[in-house]
Parts: sequence; structure tokens; C-alpha cells
Amino acid sequence: MPKLRALLLTLFLVGLAVFAIVLFIKKSKPELDAQSYAEQHPECNEIKIHAKKEALMECFFHFESAKDLRGSDTLYMPMTRFISERLPDEFPLRVKHVFSWPNEVTQSIRISGKTIDVFREENAVWRDNNTGCKFPGICPVMPLKGSAIPQKFAKEDYHAERIFRNKFSAIGEAPVNAILSGKILKIEQDSLFSVTIYHGENLQSKTSGLSFLSDYAYTGGIVSQDQTIGFLPPKDTAFIFVEITRNGKYEPWEKFYSESR
Repeated sequence: MPKLRALLLTLFLVGLAVFAIVLFIKKSKPELDAQSYAEQHPECNEIKIHAKKEALMECFFHFESAKDLRGSDTLYMPMTRFISERLPDEFPLRVKHVFSWPNEVTQSIRISGKTIDVFREENAVWRDNNTGCKFPGICPVMPLKGSAIPQKFAKEDYHAERIFRNKFSAIGEAPVNAILSGKILKIEQDSLFSVTIYHGENLQSKTSGLSFLSDYAYTGGIVSQDQTIGFLPPKDTAFIFVEITRNGKYEPWEKFYSESR
């Protein structure tokens, strides 16, 4: 009996030692993988193992100025160079490349600067991480917040042109904002006010049905996106119309808004 107990105890200790060794190897493998990748890719300024998935690696690149943008990488370098050319004040730039290991399949790429933060997932387009809109590109906002419900209808004028006037409704006296930043070209008044804003790139909007204007709304003034330009009439439910023209053609809100998302 004592010999049997000794044998069982020995087997238990051996099994426990094997388990500890396997556990140690398993825990140390991600660190070894990261070290191995770092040795193979010295261009990475920093390498981490993904906080939630050990099968993913995170490689970080830091660029202090445009002079640091060297190499021919096709995953992040084209967009990094684009940002450096169009938005040079965004430096320093930081690139985060997340990929699976060891097959090195890209999961996501993120580029951030002083204010910019864009990302791209596997086989997807670049997007602004703050707005969710495609990048680069315009990112229009709704002219009314909360209860605004866009409705579209078409009206033919005497020249047989189809004009899309996008209808938005909300509680009376609600603030109306610019859908994009731009310069106010003109302000018209009939029974209500209308404000026409040029947004650049042959794109302009005309917001009609304003009961009165804000202090930001005057001809020649520059308004930023989301800035209040006027207010709805004092009714239980009021509405405005927003006409969008791009390259001389009218566009329905659904198409205009969705193509940026």
C-alpha cells in the first residue's frame, strides 16, 4: 500500500509539473511572438499583443513630420501621405496596425493626429472615427435635431425641371442649423426667410421656411457645420425645406446623406 501511494503521488506531481510547463509555454508564447515580429519588422516603433485577443498583434508607427514618411507600404502610407499634404497641422501622426498572427492578415488600421482620427477595417473604406463618415469627403448633418423626419417630394417648375425640396419637420421654434460649413450667398424673405449657403466643390444648399434668423445668418457670413442659422415658425409642428444642388443638379436628401456614410 505505501508503495502504491508513493507511485500515485509521484504520478500526480509529474502531471502537475507537466501542466505547469504547458501553461508557462502557452502564456509566454504571445510575448515570444511579439518579440519575433519585432525582430522581423524593426520599422514598428512599438508592438503590443491585443488586450482581448492573443491571436492579434498591434504595431504602432510614429511620424513627427512629412520627412518621416518613407517606405512604400500600401496599407497605411497612401492615406498618411494624403493627410500630411492636405492637413499638415495634424502632425505628429500615429498609425496603429492591428493584424492576426502568424498569418499577418490586417484587421484594422487607424491614423490619428492632433484632431483627426480615421480608420479602416479589413477590405473596407476609410472612415472618420468621430463622425462615421467616409474619409475623405463631406459629412452633412441633419438640419434639425431630435424629432426631425426627412420627407421628399418633387415639384416641376415652368421650365420642366424637377426640383427636389427635402422636407424636415419638428416642434415649432426649433433651431435650424447649416448642414455643412460654408459661406452665405444670399438671404431672401417672403413671408418666411430662406438662406443659401455655398459649401465649396460646386455644392450649395438653400434652407427655406425660417421664421426668423440667428445672429450668424447674414449675407457674406461664414457658418460652421451645426451652427444655428434660424428657427422654425412658432407652431405645434413646423417644417422647413432644404434644396441641395451639386454641379447644377438637384439631389434628394436620402442620396446626398447616405453616400457619405
